[in-house]
Amino acid sequence: MKKYWLLILALILGTVLRLYQLGSLPNALTWDEAALGYNAYSIIKTGRDEFGKFLPIIFKSFGDFKPGLYVYLAIPPIAVLGLTEFAVRLPSALAGILAIYGIFLLTNELFSKKSKPKNQELTTENCELGSYAALSLAIMPWHIHFSRGAWETNVFVTLLLFALYFLLVFIRSGKFLTFSLILALLTFLTYQAAKLFTPLVLVLPVLLYWSEFRDQFKLYFSVKKNKAVVAFVLAFFLSLTLSTMSGESANRLKRLSIFGYHPGISEQLRATDSNNSLSLSLFHNQPQLTTRLIASRYLKHLSPGVLFYEGTGIVERGHVPGMGMLLPFDFIWFVLGVIFLVRSPNLKNSLLIAGLLLLAPLPGSLTLSEYSTVRALFLTIPLAVICGLGAYYALTKIKPLFFFVALLSIVFFVYFLDLLFVHSNFIYAKEFQYGYKEAMQFINQYPQDKVVMTDVLGQPYIFYLFYSRFDPATYQKINEFQSGGYDVGNVAKVGLAEFHQSGLSEVSNQFGTIFVGTIGNFPENFDFSLPTIEKHVDVLFPNGDISLRIIKTKDK
Repeated sequence: MKKYWLLILALILGTVLRLYQLGSLPNALTWDEAALGYNAYSIIKTGRDEFGKFLPIIFKSFGDFKPGLYVYLAIPPIAVLGLTEFAVRLPSALAGILAIYGIFLLTNELFSKKSKPKNQELTTENCELGSYAALSLAIMPWHIHFSRGAWETNVFVTLLLFALYFLLVFIRSGKFLTFSLILALLTFLTYQAAKLFTPLVLVLPVLLYWSEFRDQFKLYFSVKKNKAVVAFVLAFFLSLTLSTMSGESANRLKRLSIFGYHPGISEQLRATDSNNSLSLSLFHNQPQLTTRLIASRYLKHLSPGVLFYEGTGIVERGHVPGMGMLLPFDFIWFVLGVIFLVRSPNLKNSLLIAGLLLLAPLPGSLTLSEYSTVRALFLTIPLAVICGLGAYYALTKIKPLFFFVALLSIVFFVYFLDLLFVHSNFIYAKEFQYGYKEAMQFINQYPQDKVVMTDVLGQPYIFYLFYSRFDPATYQKINEFQSGGYDVGNVAKVGLAEFHQSGLSEVSNQFGTIFVGTIGNFPENFDFSLPTIEKHVDVLFPNGDISLRIIKTKDK
């Protein structure tokens, strides 16, 4: 057990950081989390999703279509624990913990210093290499953040990590290709980007170790049942890809893909080229402008400032506020890890990690967002391997530097814990849909009253369903979802609840009604002493600002 102490430490730390206060931090569900949870609840109760589809593989959600594995993974915890925030987020947290062990296995598979005969146990040295990578991932702010929410991308990363590991084992020993293929198939059922990214990741080791792969695959493919496995995975991948590239299922691709956006030529460029049509068509055409956009997004994902210092200011809920994607002094481990890779006697293994590092930003670079921590989450895997190798290299080659940087990293890790468990409550409250839960706690006290809830903050109907535990069988019969074309669509009414704007006139004239709105609906000068008003409650953000205002009118 002594040689596994660092791995055990990494697993314990990783587990605590991913499970502690999981149900209350972030301190509000996103509408996507609420939708995943309610659809799992609907499957448990009726075998159908919110739209009445029987055990679907692809789930319709706000007019979008998402692979549904996460919904099914959420069924056991929701069945046992109930429809709660903790239960909905638990599959992602467990996937994050499992990834810590997965990266231990992957690193040892690639960078053992001795050739391992079959069935030989890992040496102490090998375990240390993988353990440092595991510890790097366990305390990585980026990975912790996405393990603490119901993010399909986090499950996708873990599945792909193990698919890659089993593929490498197959290349070395001829075993576990079926496991790799099954896990690859599951990634297609987990996250949209898998259709592009999973094949790229798994083709990379096949190309690097082609001769070894070819020999092992000939033996594998000679078995009849293995041919059926390969044929099924390929057929499933093609059918799933084709089905999500047309019709309503293609809405998300059309709306978010950078290829659906056609940047215009600015007036400044036209003036610079004297409005010369030949010059503009040669040097400022659509392919060139699109390529520049993709390149700028790609390089942004690898920016040292974004990774190690400032994070992204574009979407605060995409990382731990006030922190980069990694700890600041991980930059030193990263540089030393690159040195380790350059000096490694096995060039192919080093090229594999470098290739994964260069491939990982692609899904985030092909969307309209300037930077996507969600779509580039697989970047955490090569970064953790490289930083882990760097820490090991420092310990064995430059001990004074190792202890100095380790001490600084501990200091910044304590700072990170303060940001995560204290300060982020204030940021997340405004970035997430904070207030709906508190509003629903009030509404649930008056089940016979009509409800009018603002729709300005997103998709209020899904929070109404989630927090009222609205009967799925009933909802499937009355579902009035209205498609918004390329947009997400909306639901105007669920039972006694309506989702639209309201104000003074409605409060003055409607009795037995609970109004939920923002200060835009009910400003500071609103007259809460109106004779129709029975009760007024403000839902406050943690900093004291008003999130939602609740007004209950009297019964007639």
